Amino acid sequence: MSDKKFHFNMFDYANRAQPEFVEIADAHRPYVKMGEDNMYPHYLEALYTGSAIHSAVVKGVADMIYGHGLGSPEEDKHVDQYLNLQALFSDKTCLRRLCFDYKLYGQGYLNVIYSADRSKIAEVHHLPSANLRSGQVNDDGEVEVFYYSDNWAEVTQGRKEPQPIPAFDTQDRTAASQVLHIKQYSPISHYYGVCDYIGSQRYIDLDREISEFHLANIRNGLMPSLILNFNNGVPSSEERSDLERLIYDKFGGATNAGKFLMTFNDSSENAPTIESFQPTDPQQVYAFMSSEVVTKILSGHRVTSPLLFGIRDEGGGFGSNADEMRDGYDLFYHTVIQPMQEHIVQNLRPLLSVNNIVLPIEFKKLVPAAFMEKKEEPRVAPAVQMSSEKKISEGQGQVWLNRLKFKASPMPEGWVEVKRETVDDHKVDRRIHERQYFYNEYANFEEPSEWGDVTGPDGTQFALRYEYKQTDDTPRQYGSREFCEDMMRLADQGAKYRYEDIQDMGDDGVNEDFAAAGEDRYSIWEFKGGKYCRHGWVRVIYASQADQTLSREELAAEWDEVMKRVGANPYVPGVGIEREAPNQMPNRASLK
Repeated sequence: MSDKKFHFNMFDYANRAQPEFVEIADAHRPYVKMGEDNMYPHYLEALYTGSAIHSAVVKGVADMIYGHGLGSPEEDKHVDQYLNLQALFSDKTCLRRLCFDYKLYGQGYLNVIYSADRSKIAEVHHLPSANLRSGQVNDDGEVEVFYYSDNWAEVTQGRKEPQPIPAFDTQDRTAASQVLHIKQYSPISHYYGVCDYIGSQRYIDLDREISEFHLANIRNGLMPSLILNFNNGVPSSEERSDLERLIYDKFGGATNAGKFLMTFNDSSENAPTIESFQPTDPQQVYAFMSSEVVTKILSGHRVTSPLLFGIRDEGGGFGSNADEMRDGYDLFYHTVIQPMQEHIVQNLRPLLSVNNIVLPIEFKKLVPAAFMEKKEEPRVAPAVQMSSEKKISEGQGQVWLNRLKFKASPMPEGWVEVKRETVDDHKVDRRIHERQYFYNEYANFEEPSEWGDVTGPDGTQFALRYEYKQTDDTPRQYGSREFCEDMMRLADQGAKYRYEDIQDMGDDGVNEDFAAAGEDRYSIWEFKGGKYCRHGWVRVIYASQADQTLSREELAAEWDEVMKRVGANPYVPGVGIEREAPNQMPNRASLK
């Protein structure tokens, strides 16, 4: 048996498991874990910092979403609301960071701070998405609280407790500090948003691994590419270590590239041999992997043109690239950026409505280069053909919308909602508002209330607001008009109006050519959206809480006493055309 000795050094490389998105809710903790180890957001951060292509796309898309910040096409018409909007987000980094988190994590958080009297929102701040975890849902399937910590590793290990913060609620304002959660929908999640590039995460991770491999290849010098065989015996362990150290110091690392190796031997048989240890055609392998990684990452982000993020394809001059960028950006903006912008704005609406900001808002579009700006041809408005039937056209309805949606009059602090009633007779509300203090013996005419409309028999100050709602459940014959759809959206956002603001529309002669023959006014109060309209008005009754000891039921009974006096019938209000939707009225509300 041969007495030759062989020695091998073996290196074990561990296989790193890729984190997966998963939500874990159990009875042992009040919050819901994000990932098996509750550290999934930090994995997304590692992907962002580890892949040059991915980080460029995330940063670019976040900048496109934010654009030039929030603005309004009607900011010049409603200066006060626009200034309130800017004051609410006076911290210019708040929305920009929200947009970045929305892209990177698929969700974002805002810290909403109510004023001391809870009448409005005083401040809005950004909260890092990696620091928030959702609480578990209640019996109604709603999340009532979120949990904040700047070190979830310690929380998961039981060494630290997270801070609970109530979820944002326009009605329950007990807590001054609340959290608004804006997330992208995904069928694989309930509590958290899922980033839109989740399908390409493995390729993003691969891009990171490739860069680490090449970096290690340079740092390790000869190790990955060469085998040195010494043919003059096996040295001792100490001699092997010294030899390995000397070779690495002299030839390892990027700065030692280009040096030569010189050996001295007593015979060719004892001379060291150097063998190449590289894969077949490595350039082609790495070129394919790099190209495949770029393609998959861009596909995961739904990028329509790599040029938008500084990635140039082969061939093509600047002219053709300019066309590609212009068309690619237009498609990318309308299919990716704009839906994200609209989703964020939609989630900001309830927050803005608290401060009575109801003007239309949007993110101002960011155009990366001047030559990419599309110049639209001026549009010629089509001639409007007047119909003999009574119905609101888009242009006519817009006149009301432009006034009504900025006339929303929310009740201030100190008023409680008592009840809601469908308005059955428009004459009843006219009587109420013509004689606001119906019970004269309880009225103080010298100091009238700014908000109160009528004084009850027990001295309670009542105030009325009106909501635009569907009041006819019969199947529709035609689709809803844009006017009615916009009014319903405003109602869903909590918009309520004063009686006089609704009446002013007809009294000012708005669309007088739209009125019935021989008249100079059209009443949106009576005819709403016109012929076939299925909507009506709902009366919302509030009571002042000043020196108030009555229960809500007692307040409702007192209001019923008011209605017995005011209504056409001494005891029961008469049923007229006010509640009726035009679709239920004679001739379906056709006035001509």
